[in-house]
Amino acid sequence: MGRHEQRQRASVCVIRDPRCAVPRWPWLIPPLGLALFPAGVVAALFGAGALLLVVGAFMRYGLGGVRISGAALPEWLAAEAALREVRLRWPALGAMAEPADIRPTLEITRYNLARLIAARVSLRANLDELRATRTDLAAGRPRESLGGCLFEELDERIEAAEDRLRDLDAQLAARTAALGRLAASLDHHERRELAGARARVLLAGDLPGETLVADPLAEVGERTAATLAAYEELSELRPGPSET
Repeated sequence: MGRHEQRQRASVCVIRDPRCAVPRWPWLIPPLGLALFPAGVVAALFGAGALLLVVGAFMRYGLGGVRISGAALPEWLAAEAALREVRLRWPALGAMAEPADIRPTLEITRYNLARLIAARVSLRANLDELRATRTDLAAGRPRESLGGCLFEELDERIEAAEDRLRDLDAQLAARTAALGRLAASLDHHERRELAGARARVLLAGDLPGETLVADPLAEVGERTAATLAAYEELSELRPGPSET
């Protein structure tokens, strides 16, 4: 979106926090140093600026970024497509658009969706590990011999993880559904606006297929038919050979 703040490498998406910006002032260090200091100092300043940029990028993408991969990637790409549709169709609202620039809101929504998807992936992995641990712990041994407290704690933790997973599923379903409805409503609005513009253009012009003048060949045909009919009537009125 926008500056393509998402990197895809080996089927991994990294979504950064839009509130953590990379400082741009280190780019000014080399040209200022070139204008004010000798070559050696310029090289040192250039290295310092490059180091600051690398550190800023790491802070933005390494620490503040959310990684999505594997089975969660299709769900994320579907949400990304809906966000892109909203961004592209938002200007069609014109004066009705509130806010006028939807991009900052979409960036935060995008990051929050990524956090929810990543949190659910992590929670599912933790829940699978808890269930596998309980199964391995009980393998071949009676539950009473291991102590009831350990199993009870595992059961409580599994139950809490399942509750939290259901909550995450509900949140993601609600947010993606709302995003899909917004994209669909914007699409319908844009289609209606385009249809209204076409209707105004069509109504402003004349209908095609202008009425033609009388066909001269049809007139000739009518006159010829009338002449032939009159000739036949005259022929019938002429006396026959026996009447002369």
